[in-house]
Formats: sequence, C-alpha cells, structure tokens
Amino acid sequence: MTSPLDTFLSDQALATGRDLAVRGTPTVVVLPATGACQWCDCRVTSDNYDHRFCAGCPHDAEMVLVVYSAATGDRDWDIPLCSGHKEDAMQFLTAIVAAGGFQ
Repeated sequence: MTSPLDTFLSDQALATGRDLAVRGTPTVVVLPATGACQWCDCRVTSDNYDHRFCAGCPHDAEMVLVVYSAATGDRDWDIPLCSGHKEDAMQFLTAIVAAGGFQ
C-alpha cells in the first residue's frame, strides 16, 4: 500500500519530467512498480534466435522507467523493469537520446 507521501512524491517526479520534456529535454523518471519485467532477454545475434514475440524477462518488476519525449512533451513509454535490467534499459535510452531520438 502506498502512503499519501509516496503518491505525492511520484506525482511531483512525473510533473517535473513532463515539464522538462515540454521545455525540450528528453526525460526518464524512475518510479517503484509491480508486475513483470518487460525487458527482452533474447540474444538477437545468436544463430538460434527465435523471431517470434518475446515474452520478456521472467523476473518481477521493481521499477518503471517513465519516458517523456522532448519532441511532444508526451509520456511515450512506461517500461517495467527488474533491478537486473535497469542498467541495460538506461544505456539503451541514452543511446537513443544521443542518436537524436525523443528530441
């Protein structure tokens, strides 16, 4: 159960992310989450890669990355992640921003 303070802090973090995106800064907000991790564990370069839909990582999500686009100011993605995939996701999003995405 979340406390009123938790809800307030989450709302403030999301509002700050949205405000930064509206001003032209792509933003990622990290919040607590429940559910399943949605990061793909597939090795797409392996010889036996299955091209069908990936069910994602089998671990429980501990956080959600909320991604705001600087191009629109909209909340584009919510990515539930386990702690083991946070670094992978942050590196992936950083590479997208560096390549000009979410601008």
